[in-house]
Amino acid sequence: MKDACEKWKDQLLEAALTGATTKDLEEHLRTCTICSRELDAVRARKVQLDELLPLVARGAEPPADFQAQVLAASEAASGPNRARQWRVWTLAGATAAIVVLMIGATMYWRATQTIPEDELAAAQKLTEWRAPSDALLTTPGQEILRTMPRLGESYLNVPVKKNEEE
Repeated sequence: MKDACEKWKDQLLEAALTGATTKDLEEHLRTCTICSRELDAVRARKVQLDELLPLVARGAEPPADFQAQVLAASEAASGPNRARQWRVWTLAGATAAIVVLMIGATMYWRATQTIPEDELAAAQKLTEWRAPSDALLTTPGQEILRTMPRLGESYLNVPVKKNEEE
């Protein structure tokens, strides 16, 4: 069912159960084959369930060998399929192991690499580099903040005489 048909979903179920449709739904069903097929499928399912209802009401049970029939059918259907599943899981495990080994080898290789001294020095200089225009961005207040006196000190650098002899 398309996204545009989602709004018709409840009305389709109602029409399948009651048999009554609205004019809007009938018009949509004339133009939308997907919804028409959906309505037919739901109506067919309703008929199947209505036919089974009397059997359930009478207490009908499956045959005595029903479990054996289901198990035999299951084994017959999964015989060659099990071998294929085993191969798929083995291949998936081998692929995962190879990927893990490749990742480990790459991480080990990267960890053992060393950076030459000259490249390290160049990188250090690059981190300390300042643009020539950085001087234009400084303000006088920054210098004052850098030379801000500690508690008990003064902004003014006035020599203080400690002894009167001096």
